[in-house]
Amino acid sequence: MKTKEVRSFEEVDTSELKQPIICVYKHPEDYPDKCVARIFDGARPTNIVITRKTVEEIREDITKRFPAMLPFARCKADPKSVVESWI
Repeated sequence: MKTKEVRSFEEVDTSELKQPIICVYKHPEDYPDKCVARIFDGARPTNIVITRKTVEEIREDITKRFPAMLPFARCKADPKSVVESWI
């Protein structure tokens, strides 16, 4: 699945997703110089991502588009680059 980088989550239609979750990463392997947010449908990743210089910029984008979502801290089983997940 080819990654689709969008400028903002405001460009994304999530109406077809059963359980949208956004996972926020700080300097993951595939974007070592950026912070990244990826949309999942439950445990299944989609191809949608946004990139920013900071986690705070990602949080701002998430809260503008999804004001009802809340952040949850990373689990021990998550990759070390995971900062939090928004549900």
